[in-house]
Amino acid sequence: MRRSILASALAAGLLTAGACATLGEPVTLNMAELTQRCEDRGGTIRPTGAGTGRAQTDYVCQEAMARGPLAGRIQATGDLSRATSESLRRGN
Repeated sequence: MRRSILASALAAGLLTAGACATLGEPVTLNMAELTQRCEDRGGTIRPTGAGTGRAQTDYVCQEAMARGPLAGRIQATGDLSRATSESLRRGN
């Protein structure tokens, strides 16, 4: 009984590690690409205050819909929806 439980736990761990290893390459965008993608979505580029030298970290796209009283929640919901759609399109 212990062996089957241990084998199941080991198999689950290996499957989880394998799933995490297939996340893909990190996306790196320059300022022009970041601005273009943001404008395509109807947003504007805003500085985050970070000074890392990476456009993706130093700037954020604020969409027109996300400027109301619930700006953070609306922005997060939209970002999550877009990320989910992109992931499903890529087959992840």
